[in-house]
Amino acid sequence: MWGPFVVSLETYGRYQLLKKLATGGMAQIYLARQVGPEGFEKLLVVKRILPHLAENEDFITMFLDEARIAARLNHPNIVQIFDLGAQDDSYFIAMEFIHGEDVRRVWKHAERQGKPIPIPLMCRIIIDACAGLDYAHKKADQQGRPLGIVHRDISPQNILVSFEGGVKVVDFGIAKAADQATVTRSGVLKGKYSYMSPEQAGGQHIDSRTDIFALGVVLYELLTGTRLFKRATDIQTLNAVTECAIAPPSQVNSRLPRDLDAIVMKALAKNRDDRFSEARELAHELEHWLLNNKLPSSSSALAAFMHDAYGERLAREQEEGRLLIETADGSRNDDLLLERATPTGEFKSKRASRATGSLAKAKRDPEVTTAERGPGRSGSISRKQLERALEQRPVPQTSHPTEASMPTQNTGGSGKGPLLVVIALVALAVLGVVGWLLMQGTTSKDALLQITSSPEDASVRIGDRELCRTPCASVVVAPGEAQLAIVKDGFVSQTRQVSFHAGVQENLGEVKLVKVDDGVPTPTPEPEIVSVKFESAPPGAALTVNGQPVGTTPFSADFHPGTGISVSLTLAGFVDVEDRFEVSAGTEPRRYVLVPVKKRAPPDVKPPPVEVKPPPATVRATVRFFGEQATVECPRANFKGETPPADKLLPVGEFSCTFTNVEGRSQTKVVRVEPNVINKVRISFE
Repeated sequence: MWGPFVVSLETYGRYQLLKKLATGGMAQIYLARQVGPEGFEKLLVVKRILPHLAENEDFITMFLDEARIAARLNHPNIVQIFDLGAQDDSYFIAMEFIHGEDVRRVWKHAERQGKPIPIPLMCRIIIDACAGLDYAHKKADQQGRPLGIVHRDISPQNILVSFEGGVKVVDFGIAKAADQATVTRSGVLKGKYSYMSPEQAGGQHIDSRTDIFALGVVLYELLTGTRLFKRATDIQTLNAVTECAIAPPSQVNSRLPRDLDAIVMKALAKNRDDRFSEARELAHELEHWLLNNKLPSSSSALAAFMHDAYGERLAREQEEGRLLIETADGSRNDDLLLERATPTGEFKSKRASRATGSLAKAKRDPEVTTAERGPGRSGSISRKQLERALEQRPVPQTSHPTEASMPTQNTGGSGKGPLLVVIALVALAVLGVVGWLLMQGTTSKDALLQITSSPEDASVRIGDRELCRTPCASVVVAPGEAQLAIVKDGFVSQTRQVSFHAGVQENLGEVKLVKVDDGVPTPTPEPEIVSVKFESAPPGAALTVNGQPVGTTPFSADFHPGTGISVSLTLAGFVDVEDRFEVSAGTEPRRYVLVPVKKRAPPDVKPPPVEVKPPPATVRATVRFFGEQATVECPRANFKGETPPADKLLPVGEFSCTFTNVEGRSQTKVVRVEPNVINKVRISFE
């Protein structure tokens, strides 16, 4: 069962490979560990290309393109790249480890538990993914030229949700950028077919609106619980994408709010000119919808949902001091020793309890020089220096960028000399960044802050103390109430009232700063956010806010002042509690004392017998199919159809029905149809 130590699979350069997470057609993915001085250690993910591709110089160039793109992206909603290099005739990328799961797994796990993801939190996941993609889409080089980055492979598997409520876009492995070395022919399909845009499926020129379409597909599938374009074969899937015939989400699932349809359908417009032109426009519309409906959807609410959904797993990790990692094949590894883990994968060994002043200075100022870092920091450079080193590669001279495709084998000269020079330069540059990132340790008693601004490089302060300069990710903050000030010369300062909680990362998203112009009135700052805490005695009561289940007490949620709140609490064995109030800047924690239900003695007088009337004769009744998309065939009921739509009319009685999903898998079950009720039938092939 549990061993006292972690046994690594192998030592790979300065990394210990702990667990193989997945193997694809081009690379292997490992959970790895890097050991630093003074007992500090860091978990990360190593992506190592397969040995048979190491001699393909064109493929190596494409692999370096991925690292080159990802190294430039420094945003709280994008997984960070730490290292790039070569080891034992194989090339690798080391990247940030996220303690959480991808959206596909979170959705399936929640459905199995009977606790589906609340609609506001679905929107929060898409909003945060929009923030990361919008940053990538608008990223420019040192000369201010747009890089033209397009992810091209957005899917639920490439959006990660941490247990602290953070959302990260991952895997820019086939991303398109204007200055990639592998700029080749158009018409080559790259990405998951069922999340492609119509223009991408047609092999046409693509832009950032392709990523917006893919996000629309992810949101549609989360809301309806169905696969939008997935069919039995790849050709059928591509045809469905090209036709782009989509029913509004509320027609597929009648329980969805109709006023959300317009936002989803605009993101999924067949003509790209009819979609949102920028990812932040989609995020803005979803934020506006949440605000109008007064629905809590903060990072704290997402963290609370993740802790509720994965409570057993997290409790076991906390008790045993180990990470439980699920791999691509669904297996779980229980042998990863972890002491004092942080949300970013950093942890501190029990044998190390000291922190040096140089580490604190490196954290405050990423531009500290080698001399300032002191002994043991030789070769350390900043992320900006890494980006400048990566930009030394030549830019291809083309009339306009086209989509990158898998290159053909080069039969000319080897060109290995220049390639090795680039590898050496980048490896040296990354050494310092990894060393710097490695040394940032937190404990479960700390809170974390994530924030960015437009424009960037704004100072984030509490009082006179500067926490960081935007964009900021995983900045350690003391738990409690605090007022943040976001300050930048030439712009109107803004404030945010934030409630920080131990072990939780608070994602404040993007703060838009307004330029100060002479003669123009200073714009009114955005309204403050008030954090309201809900408590009950005893704790553990199910909490519903404005008609939406949000978790169990104790629970905290953020609201704008003036918001009307309707609360209900339920706990088995206690009387239900309802409350209404309006949020103000001085709103105190809401505390509720639950009263046990009194058992009443049975009355002496027996009630008169109730006349039981037989149900009226009904030939047919409604059957509501939910779960996975499938074809349903019930021969004795003389019925054959597809779901969605979900509601079907079948004769009353018991029937043997066969269900076949889009992948061709079949199963048979007995469906019992009773009169005068909605008969619910779950379709699942797991």
